[in-house]
Parts: sequence; C-alpha cells; structure tokens
Amino acid sequence: MKKSVLSKLVACLALVMLLTASVEAQNSSSIPPTLSGKAREYYAGAVQGDVFSMVALAVCYQNGDCAPQSCDMARDWYQKAAEMGNVIAQYNLAVIYDEGDCVPRNLEVATYWYQRAAAQGDALAQCSLANCYYEGDYFKQDYTKAFNWWEKAAMQGNAAAQRCLGICYDEGKGVKKNQKKAAEWYLKAAEQGDSDAQYNLGALYLDGKGVKKNKKKAAEWLGKAAAQGDEDAIELLKKIKK
Repeated sequence: MKKSVLSKLVACLALVMLLTASVEAQNSSSIPPTLSGKAREYYAGAVQGDVFSMVALAVCYQNGDCAPQSCDMARDWYQKAAEMGNVIAQYNLAVIYDEGDCVPRNLEVATYWYQRAAAQGDALAQCSLANCYYEGDYFKQDYTKAFNWWEKAAMQGNAAAQRCLGICYDEGKGVKKNQKKAAEWYLKAAEQGDSDAQYNLGALYLDGKGVKKNKKKAAEWLGKAAAQGDEDAIELLKKIKK
C-alpha cells in the first residue's frame, strides 16, 4: 500500500514537471524572435500582467534596446501600464502624444495622461501640465493654474519648475509680482545648473532688482550661463566688460 501511494506521488510529480516544462517551452516560443537579452525577460513578465515589465519593455521598444525600435509598440505597452496606474507610463505616454513624432499629435490625450501622472505627484508631469496652462495649449490660458502646478514640481526640486516659478514672480503672472522671491527661485534652479535661471539671476543682480545690485555676482552667474552656450548671457557679458 505504501509503495502504491509512493508510486502515485512520483507519477504526479513527474506530470507536474512535464506540464511546467511544457508551459515554459510554450512561453519561450511565444516571445517574438526580434527580442533579445533583457527584452525577452520583460516580454515574458509583461504578457503575465507585470506592470513594471510592461514599462521596461516599452522603453526597450522606444530606444531600440534589445528590440527593434518601434514607437507604436512602445506606445501600446505604455498604454497598458498607464491604464494600470503606473505613473512613469502615464507620463511617457503623454509625452508621445504631446510631441507627435511617431503618432499624430493629440493634446487632448496628452493632457489627460499628464493630469493622471501629475495627480500622483510626478514632478515632470506637473511641470508639463503647468506649461500647457501657461502657453494655453489645449487648456484656456491660466497663469494661476500654471503657477500652482509649477509650485508643486518646484517643491520637489525640479529645476525647470523652479526657474518657471521665478519667472511667475518676476513678471507677476499667476501670482503677485515679487522679484525678491523670483531671485530666490532662480537661485535654486541656477544652483542645479539651469542656464536660463543663471541668466535671469545674473540679470537681476546687474539691475539690482529683488537683490542688491552686484556687478561681480551678475558676471558670475552670467558666466555660468554663457559657459553652457547661452547667447543672451554671452552678449550681456560683453556689455558688462566694456
């Protein structure tokens, strides 16, 4: 009796191993032959519903890394992951529709996904959404909403948002004009290497607006911007040195 039970157990284990091997072989054969390296692993995970594998596979297709470059395939996998709530996929999908390089530009779809990602706290999406409100792309131009979204991104350390927040304070758009605060936000962005912020901060020091007039500091920040190829900074430095 014991031998009979043992034999049945061995037979069951053998069947499980056979079925497992069969499934693995089937999954392996279903992977597109155009994929190689990590992309094959990502595909196997993606078709099983793993959202991180979907995003990784989309990146492979987008960059042509271990997969033939295909914006359509990248978009499709980003779409699947975005619908599952992945914030990276939501932002990247928005960019694809915003730029319109490989699909017809569609700002309605782009802003929808920017909003989804921004609501989850993604600084890049918040910054992009602010740009849409500031420029009046798809949305009615609204400087206040632009300021609010830039502020959220700026508080997370996004240099572009910090510079744009500085512009809002500098020009009084979406917020009461305050060049002292403009200088503070320009400084945060400038210290991160943002050339536009470096130029704007240098200009404030040169004119003594929001900060004490300081030609030396003006030249310092303009020099940093000029070193990055900023034409306006180069020209303004020439005038200072005359």
